[in-house]
Amino acid sequence: MTIKESGIRPITVNELLEERLHIPPYQRPYSWRPETALQMLDDLREACGQSNDVPYVLGAVILHRDKEDVLNVVDGQQRLLTLRILLNLLDNPRAYVNIIIENSKGAPLIVRVITALRREIGSSQRVLADSGGQNSAERTSARTDHLARFIRDRCQLIRIETDDIDEAFRIFDSQNYRGKPLAPHDLLKAYHLRVMRDDAPAMKAALVADWEAAGDEALGRLFSIYLYRIARWLRGESAPQFTAQDIELFKGIDPSRGHTPYARYHGTAQLAAGMLSESMKPCQGQTDAPTSARTAMHARFPLDAPWLAGRSFFERIAFLLDELNCLAQEAFEGDYKKFTFYDWETAAKEESNLKPAHGRCPELKESPANRRYRYVCELYLAAALYYTNKFGVEAFREARDRLFAWAYAARWNLLRVQYRSIDNLARGKDAPEESLFARIRNAEDAGALRGLADQLPPRTATKDGHENELTDLLKKKGFEIYDA
Repeated sequence: MTIKESGIRPITVNELLEERLHIPPYQRPYSWRPETALQMLDDLREACGQSNDVPYVLGAVILHRDKEDVLNVVDGQQRLLTLRILLNLLDNPRAYVNIIIENSKGAPLIVRVITALRREIGSSQRVLADSGGQNSAERTSARTDHLARFIRDRCQLIRIETDDIDEAFRIFDSQNYRGKPLAPHDLLKAYHLRVMRDDAPAMKAALVADWEAAGDEALGRLFSIYLYRIARWLRGESAPQFTAQDIELFKGIDPSRGHTPYARYHGTAQLAAGMLSESMKPCQGQTDAPTSARTAMHARFPLDAPWLAGRSFFERIAFLLDELNCLAQEAFEGDYKKFTFYDWETAAKEESNLKPAHGRCPELKESPANRRYRYVCELYLAAALYYTNKFGVEAFREARDRLFAWAYAARWNLLRVQYRSIDNLARGKDAPEESLFARIRNAEDAGALRGLADQLPPRTATKDGHENELTDLLKKKGFEIYDA
């Protein structure tokens, strides 16, 4: 069903908070930062000080009434929780006193928000009290009560209710507080959760927990720098900035609705590969256990095959996040360490200190000292990720020198490397033969790429001192370099 006319109406904050609302398990944990909560408090104070009777609207809240007649909050969770915290603090200055901490750095975001709001409200009350006068305490209390009444009775939200979860998520795709657009990967998360309409809540909650644990920075990097570019370069197309208009690339095939021969083939093939990968997992104590496990997962999630919507999407992303981090360390071992845009040694120390039993590869951390290697480093890792995905970890270790030379030739060949140069190289623009990504896609085995980088382009940037270390490394690896 779709939203009925009666399902959209303005409602006061007080009326909405009195309803029995439920936060479903697939929702992300509390994610507002203290600055966002304090900004909302400032906005409310300013609106409260205006002498007009126009309601102050705090955006839309999307609710889904399920088959058990439970009202699930699809969008608006962060605002509602923050409003509840704020009203509790205005009503009772000692609210949450047991969880307030002096140094909130590293604490959960909700604790940091409570601490910041309590400190701000208390500070404002002290300023009013210090202004003097025998009735200062009464004036302070009156102003606090006035703000609380304003929030409850004059602040409104647009209440949108539907009994169709698909419709709820479609509306969610375009809503957010203060007009901040959702990141493309947030839209993909909502879409693939919508596909999982018949999955158990516990399953969705576990997948969302892993997704949120990865963090927006890592997810944004994976999609915008690697997956999006690889998908475009495989087609010989330019890969500009990844936006919400590009998410169709990663929506994939809905197993419950894909009835064409193409959809059935790829859906069945990937589901079968998933079962096969379980049987391929190595036994405990096997010497090549990590490599075997990665090979099994690459077989399950080929980058040049269609995506499978729903649970498979989240599992693929979890694997690729770890794979990219592990591969990045392998790509810059030994002589290559000084030519990376990322700093894994610091990341590894942080990972060891924070999660000693985590068992995952350290997350990528940028190294500002090596910013000049940013684009060639990203190109090298994109090629390595696709190459490994198709031919395996061992094949990459054999081809590493050639992939590095192919990507980094732009750095010693040009005085200034811009993304446009890398984009043109990757998609094979004006090249006499097909691009590297097309060659990998069309090759049946790694042996077909043994001639890669046999002839590097003549070096035109011959300025004294320009990338001498990089040039020496390539010569050390056996590559012949000529000046134009």
